[in-house]
Amino acid sequence: MRPDITQNEFYVKNFITVQKTKSLASLHFRHVNYRECDVFGYTLSGSATYTFDDGSIITVKKGDILYASRETGYKLTVTDPDYSIIYVDFIFDGIAPRQNKVFSPKNPEHAENMFRKLLKCYNSTSASSFQECMSLVYDIYGIIRTTANREYTSPGARGKINAAKEYIDTNFKDLSLSVTSLAESIDLSEVYFRKLFKAQFDVSPAQYIISVRLKKAKELMRSPFLSLEECALQSGFSSLQYFCRVFKKATGATPGSYRNIIRKN
Repeated sequence: MRPDITQNEFYVKNFITVQKTKSLASLHFRHVNYRECDVFGYTLSGSATYTFDDGSIITVKKGDILYASRETGYKLTVTDPDYSIIYVDFIFDGIAPRQNKVFSPKNPEHAENMFRKLLKCYNSTSASSFQECMSLVYDIYGIIRTTANREYTSPGARGKINAAKEYIDTNFKDLSLSVTSLAESIDLSEVYFRKLFKAQFDVSPAQYIISVRLKKAKELMRSPFLSLEECALQSGFSSLQYFCRVFKKATGATPGSYRNIIRKN
């Protein structure tokens, strides 16, 4: 049987390229006789079916991550006119081919963000872009392994974690909101809470709080009547300085440059 990339940890031997496809509506059908590299592909929109030469048939939809092994072929049938993906070509070390699989992360927004950051990094002229790309490929590999090897969580614990997420969604503006207070509110140790939240949503609770606040800030920044500081404070950030630091780290752009871009569009 072909090795499973989620059951055995593999080393990324070579990073090759990252591409974003436009809509493949006009393609309908494509035949690839032989892949020379491994690939992770995130489905941005639409759906498609891959029929591999090992007999496996995989259908992907928005939010899914496809792994296709090198030294294998497939037939691609586009089943939705809006099918579009971001994919990264690389080579795993060791024996090939491996099992082709599809993964559906619990937090597809986080997975999509990783692929978009990888694409942006790949197109960057930074001297460290290669190292940063390799790091992001491993982050994506981690999402895949977490998705596949998610530990069993009791219904009661799942309910508590869902409640914590819902609390974040509605109380993200609260400056006192913290991982510690969330864990205490649902009667779990902080370590166990972090572990269950990450297993359930593929992102740590601290990262999720930041992502919700950033999403709100981006919405507010579309208003011409709010200053950047007001956008930051109304989104739950304690100061403009902290907001700028977090925003730049997450997006690669300053809040000011991001606001200029969205105003032009």
